[in-house]
This record gives sequence, structure tokens and C-alpha cells, in this order.
Amino acid sequence: MSFITDLFSGGASKLVDSVGNTLDKVITTKAEKMQLDNEMAKAEMDYQEDMQKLSIEERQLMYADTASARQREIAIAQNPNATKLSKNITYYLAIAGTVLCFAMFYILIFTKQLDNDDGKKQIVMYILGVLSALLTQVYGYYFGSSAGSAAKSQTIDQQLKASADNK
Repeated sequence: MSFITDLFSGGASKLVDSVGNTLDKVITTKAEKMQLDNEMAKAEMDYQEDMQKLSIEERQLMYADTASARQREIAIAQNPNATKLSKNITYYLAIAGTVLCFAMFYILIFTKQLDNDDGKKQIVMYILGVLSALLTQVYGYYFGSSAGSAAKSQTIDQQLKASADNK
């Protein structure tokens, strides 16, 4: 138990110092120290590269998910057997969410009924927060996301091309 206590009460720095001192005793020449430094730098660069690859793969999965959802929507819209409701449900939900959000804004701003009742006001504020998030997602879906997202997409494409060229 004292090892764990020592580790969490400053023992970690002692442990790192002792490992460093041990390495200093084992590595005696400047060439060996430089080689160790180079290997440590290479390991750090490899780690950073692996993390970037994982980030790129994660974004590719997100983009593939979005593309498959849009392909599904296209398939339903082009299906002659699909009902009018199934073809237009996303539009109806988007319109309903937008109308509800603006109705809640109107209630919050222009009505005096909520001024005296903190409980109702908190409920309305919560619902308004949920509807605002919904509205943001609806706008992002139908009108695309921000220019920053487009810049990120371009950066990811460049990194993918660069990593493909390095292989």
C-alpha cells in the first residue's frame, strides 16, 4: 500500500527521476544519449501520426454515416411505392420544429404569463434550449454546416492525399 501512497503523493516524480538516473548510469556516451533522444523523438512522432490517422478515420466514418443517411432519403424519395408521408416526413418534422421554436421564443418574449411563475419559466427555457438545438441541426442539415467545417473537410482531404502519397 505504501507504493501506491508514494506514487500519488509525489512518488511519481521520484519514480521518473529514478528511471532517468538509471538510464543515465546505463547510457554513458554522448552518442548513446543522442540515439536514445532520437528514438524518443521518433516514438513521439509515431504516436502523433497514429493519433492523426485515428482522427481521420473517425471523421471518415462520420462522413460515411451522413452520406448513407442522405442516400437513404434519396432512395425513399425515388421509390414509387413510398407514401407521401414517408417521402416528406423529414420536411414535416423540420417545419414543425422550426415553428415550435419560434412559438416558444414568442411566448417567452411577448407574454407576461411567465413573469410571475419561475417554475413554468424554467420549463419553457428548457424546452426552448432543446428546440434551439433541434433548429441548429435542421439548418445544418438543409443548408450545410459552417465555413469552418468546409475548411476542416478540405484539410482532411489534404491529409488523406498526403498520407496516400507517403505509402
